[in-house]
Amino acid sequence: MRNTVLATTLLFASACGNAGGTSIEAATPLVIAEGQAPVTYGQVTTGTPSLSPSILPAQPEAVRTNASCRTPKAGNNARAAYVYTYGGGVRTPLHHINRKDTPEAIAERKAMIRERTKNAKTAVQREALGMAIGNAVNNARQIDVLVTETDTPVFLYLTSYDSVLWNIQRAPGVEIDGVVINSYEAGAIANGVDASRTEIISFDNSPTRKCYVSAPGRVIPVEDRVASARKLNPNVDLSRYKKQWQQEYRDAKRFYGQDIKKLTGKRPEWILDNARDGEFNAVLVGPKPATPFEAQPVTKLQVPSHITPFWGSQKDAYKAFGLDPSA
Repeated sequence: MRNTVLATTLLFASACGNAGGTSIEAATPLVIAEGQAPVTYGQVTTGTPSLSPSILPAQPEAVRTNASCRTPKAGNNARAAYVYTYGGGVRTPLHHINRKDTPEAIAERKAMIRERTKNAKTAVQREALGMAIGNAVNNARQIDVLVTETDTPVFLYLTSYDSVLWNIQRAPGVEIDGVVINSYEAGAIANGVDASRTEIISFDNSPTRKCYVSAPGRVIPVEDRVASARKLNPNVDLSRYKKQWQQEYRDAKRFYGQDIKKLTGKRPEWILDNARDGEFNAVLVGPKPATPFEAQPVTKLQVPSHITPFWGSQKDAYKAFGLDPSA
């Protein structure tokens, strides 16, 4: 049976003004599986260390992406968890651009920006230039994956639209069977597993763009959507929407009934998704522990091989990539 989100999702501002990392508050509700009682972050783990922009927690390890779309699958004795969110809610000092940069490429981009800035005469041109410069740097956000299932190994399939640093936190006795990241913008993994049991898929400027899987919305019967629409406007004309809603219902039904099993290798024990199209900070994979476990520092940082990562403040990230945030 499909698990759903019971916890309230928390909405946060855009990462564009991100200067450094922040901790997750102890009172933050976790995204949990269907049938579980509500639980907060502080009831599962303690410490919540902040990722500091001045200290690189671990040397990034490049994970080479597999253009054939072959990914690890859950082992025979493992349980699978599927997580989906649009983006993460916690600021992190990890920035990147979706391509490998050479010193020559950076110098060429600096010259291009100087020339375009000089020629931008109107407010519209300056705004367009600012958008182009800003979009060149992707700002990651952090989501903590709190794994407390100790009876069997746990396989994690983590998917999002935005760039997310998935921070895997293990309770004592937890074994991670494998990790797959699937996102539109390139994501990263903190405290992951060996590269042989890891895959990072992304669409944006990636060799694995064809492997990217866009998760559909929730499985909502058409009659429920009709009732909701008529509650807002009793006279609404729904003839133009019903066919679309029927197709979306079939797509979601197929995804959560069949496609998700192909992605993870078996039907997930936990399906933790974003029911309100917002962002959340942390998910719980497993039961609430009797006592909170201590959060682990980041000792392993994995990024896809096609991006150029930078750890630090946003201002320094722009400089490192040959960009001028004031432009």
